[in-house]
Amino acid sequence: MDFSEELKTQTKDVHTSSDKLFNSVLSFALADQNVYRMAVYRFFHVYSLIEDKLEDLRHDCPSLQMIYFPTLFRANEFEDDVLYYYPEGMPTEISPALEKYKQNLESHTLEDPVNLIGYVQTMQLAILAGGNLLRPIIVRVLGLKERYPLGVKALDWPEGFSTSSAKKMYNQRINELELSREQKDRIISIKKEVFAMNNELIKEVTQSEESKATLMWFFKRVLCVIVLLLVTCYIAITLMR
Repeated sequence: MDFSEELKTQTKDVHTSSDKLFNSVLSFALADQNVYRMAVYRFFHVYSLIEDKLEDLRHDCPSLQMIYFPTLFRANEFEDDVLYYYPEGMPTEISPALEKYKQNLESHTLEDPVNLIGYVQTMQLAILAGGNLLRPIIVRVLGLKERYPLGVKALDWPEGFSTSSAKKMYNQRINELELSREQKDRIISIKKEVFAMNNELIKEVTQSEESKATLMWFFKRVLCVIVLLLVTCYIAITLMR
């Protein structure tokens, strides 16, 4: 089995679980731009950490050099999105989940630079696969059409860029890597950790004070709708008597 396919099948369960969590909170996060921007800020740091580490290690690691594609880097675009959502200035807070992410990355790459593949492959393919699906939803819900691509630069690609071709080329390079069985197993294990850490970042956003306030507002709106429906039904039944 090709290594790219092995990475996919061996992490299928945790990937599916992560997708379900992400989809369940997306509509909630988009209900308030303040909540959504916290997620953008966190993933800006994730992509910055991974891309900076790839730049640092690739010169002495042939395997990392093989999957070095600057056209897939997203940190600069994420930074533009963060500055759009935070016109008052870039936040300086590093959350516990982000700090854990950083320590995890440092520990694994210190053990073996090849371990970085577990992070790079996961996050670059995620943006290639999900960017085109999420971008129109976010633009519509947050009312960004007139300002496009502001706010969604990280999910946007240059004209003529083919995400399907990029994924095909990426998987081909992954399959060409000369890795031992032990290295492959370690990368698969790290890929699972990456999904778990992404989940922690999402949970951190949904459990923030801003998120709780949005959730309360959301429930109040739902409650008002329910009350209005009940009152309407009561009036209709009364008039029919």
